[in-house]
Amino acid sequence: MLRRLTALLALPLTLAACAGDQANEAEEPPIAPSGSVVTATDFESLLLGPAVEGPGGASLDASLIAGENAVGDLSSEVRCPNTTRACDPARLPAGAIYTYIYRVRPGFDDPNDAGVAMPARVVPVERGESFALDFPAAGFTGVAGYAIEEADAVLAEGFNATISCARGRIVWTVPADAGWSTGETITFFWQSTRPPSDETGAYLFIADGVEARGRGPLPRPGGDALPAMCG
Repeated sequence: MLRRLTALLALPLTLAACAGDQANEAEEPPIAPSGSVVTATDFESLLLGPAVEGPGGASLDASLIAGENAVGDLSSEVRCPNTTRACDPARLPAGAIYTYIYRVRPGFDDPNDAGVAMPARVVPVERGESFALDFPAAGFTGVAGYAIEEADAVLAEGFNATISCARGRIVWTVPADAGWSTGETITFFWQSTRPPSDETGAYLFIADGVEARGRGPLPRPGGDALPAMCG
């Protein structure tokens, strides 16, 4: 999927504040909801085809890093339409829908792909707050969501994730008192008409008021104008 994946993921991740043993506190949540709300679609309702294959296989596994510590695990993949037997974007028509999928697990850091930098220390998480793209969602169709039953199993009763989009960047926000904490995986997704590029993009995760970054698939630029809620 990504020819330069390993080299890019091995690069040091730069944070806005100086790195150190103590995680960096975000002065203002950089991915707070904008008010441009996207109606959530249940991940389990999707009919998905095979995944784009990268150097390490169908998934891209990376750490979510704040300072010198991992505060979570990020596993990403891109799936083709369910009408395809093999996921080769070069053979698909323009406008084919690709589903970008992320499994975020706070307070854990499973093994990364070969050659991917991995912090020696993992810190626990009491309050997972948000996950976001740190790049424009090229080709965004307006469809995004998460695995609702999975989230219901880990969040406090009555709490839901919300999705917003501003400046083309999609944000999934979980209320701080919803109890998303160490070891509790939530699956997020969005759909695009653009296949993944040969480079990786930055993703943001905020937990316990701290901003962490990781790397994952980056769509090729282009596509139709973003939906109105992303302006």
